[in-house]
Amino acid sequence: MKTFRQVLQGKEPLLFDGAMGTELYKRGIFINKCFEEANLASPELVRSIHRDYRNAGAEVLTTNSWGAGRYKLARYNLQDRFEDVNRAAVQLARSEAGEACYVAGSVGPLGPRLEPVGAIRPDEARVAFREQIEVLVDAGVDLIILETFGDVIEAVTALKAARDVSGELSVIASLTIDMEGNPLFGMQLEEAMDRIVEAGADVVGLNCSVGPQPMLRAARRMRAHNPSVPLCIEPNAGLPRQIDGRMIYMSTPEYFATYARYYLQEGIRLVGGCCGTTPEHIRAMSASVRQYRAMSSHFSARFVPIETAPTQSRPVQERAESALRPVPFAEKSAFAAKLAAGKMVYTLELVPPAGTTLDSLIEKARRAKEVGIDAINIPDGPRASSRVSTLVTAIMIEQKTGLETILHYTCRDRNLISMQADLLGAQTIGLRNILCITGDPPKLGDYPDATGVFDVDSIGLTRMIYRLNRGFDISGKPIGSPTSFSHGVGVNPGSINFEHEMDRLKKKIDAGAEWAMTQPIFDPALMERFLEFLGREGIGIPIIMGIWPLTSLKNALFMKNEIPGIEIPDSIIARMERCATIEAAREEGVAIAREMFDAFKTEVRGVQLSAPFGRIELALKVVGK
Repeated sequence: MKTFRQVLQGKEPLLFDGAMGTELYKRGIFINKCFEEANLASPELVRSIHRDYRNAGAEVLTTNSWGAGRYKLARYNLQDRFEDVNRAAVQLARSEAGEACYVAGSVGPLGPRLEPVGAIRPDEARVAFREQIEVLVDAGVDLIILETFGDVIEAVTALKAARDVSGELSVIASLTIDMEGNPLFGMQLEEAMDRIVEAGADVVGLNCSVGPQPMLRAARRMRAHNPSVPLCIEPNAGLPRQIDGRMIYMSTPEYFATYARYYLQEGIRLVGGCCGTTPEHIRAMSASVRQYRAMSSHFSARFVPIETAPTQSRPVQERAESALRPVPFAEKSAFAAKLAAGKMVYTLELVPPAGTTLDSLIEKARRAKEVGIDAINIPDGPRASSRVSTLVTAIMIEQKTGLETILHYTCRDRNLISMQADLLGAQTIGLRNILCITGDPPKLGDYPDATGVFDVDSIGLTRMIYRLNRGFDISGKPIGSPTSFSHGVGVNPGSINFEHEMDRLKKKIDAGAEWAMTQPIFDPALMERFLEFLGREGIGIPIIMGIWPLTSLKNALFMKNEIPGIEIPDSIIARMERCATIEAAREEGVAIAREMFDAFKTEVRGVQLSAPFGRIELALKVVGK
């Protein structure tokens, strides 16, 4: 068995265990008891938790000693049993680890705060940390993990104590962060990382406090700041919710498995769980780790930066054995070339039929080409409906009309294997423009009992295409020549949770998106807010604005009340109410859409024209086609 330091040098992935405290509570230890006392009072219970984590696939077992410092034990009048508690913690973990797992000696914050906030002097703190670490090292741990430190100064003090005891053992210093990704007691994450590395940490970690998603965001900041330092990520099972008087952690094992893949793909090699995670969470994560190892056996695990697309505003890091030169954005398609040249693009949405005949759709595409439309948008099962394959529809349109298409591609219906197969097939047949969509959940459609796959969402799909465009599949395996997709993402400026929507947009850009297409916009104020946000954040990717000419009051009310994410002002409803005939309503709908187009055509790089109920003449009127 390699030493833990050898594992770090080899950059191999390693799976830590999950929570100890919440598992002890779940198995009968009351919350007002000292969990570390269980090492002496209920050793078989502690041993059973270690055993369950080992059987679930954990490769590092963490000792039940997080709160076994002298100060914390004194709260329970156990300070005189300090050495017994810590030594038993190591022995119990070691008894289940055998030769298969490493044992990490857990050390938590002292409890009382250090000066100047508290009364503990730094030299006193260093002594207290050192005496616990001495017992853990003497009892036979393979590494020390300093966990859940919100105060960076205290973490640095504990690190110095660990180095006092042994310069040979590896030491992980793990911080706890807030939802913004910064340590709890002040200081930015990047500065905290610098101080911990300077103090001698072999690994910088994050644990507790927040769930997998905010921890992934923070880990990306750390990777960008100092990519050479190994990271250890152990999130909580989300934020606990009070249900019937009990605090319940909501993140499922499957959710943790997904994020384990994300962590590994980002170059994070040490993963595990904290509060609320169970052996089932670790079992699910273990499957992700095994899959990653299997897919990584033929390529280097070294991460190197890859040049991003010309229109990206943020860098993306990619694992690669060698950097294949991606196809320049302007050379990917005629649609991309116009965007790259700063010219206005016009796209028309045509929904595939529910039956098998595409003749009418193809004829509409021919008409669109004649009047100067640049590409046909092809929605993929909108509202979770079942229609002719978008791949087949796109191929037929391009082959029969010569007009480019924008293939909407959802994550709902396909697993990762099928997605990559479809994308490679699309590249082979000559399709070049793709809009990455998560997809409406099946319960919204005609088949509510159908299963949604969602191996990844639109962010993961964007990242997948970004990698394919650089010659690697999502696991990092070379595919030969890179694909040449121009790929964009959807965005809803009218989202009820605007901040969340914009955060997702930034993530999509981080993942490699080259352009964005909005939902249909009816309220100028929403578009103005969106454009102001883009300017403030320095987001420069091309924006294609969605426009929908309303056809009737009924159509307007349906979209306002039943289509998620569509905001139609009361003033627009009033205008449609005043229309006495169907023809008048259609003309008013076109006029409203044209007003939106005229208001923002100099501030966007394109428009996406919806053809309500297939009436392309209404859509074309909006832009004078």
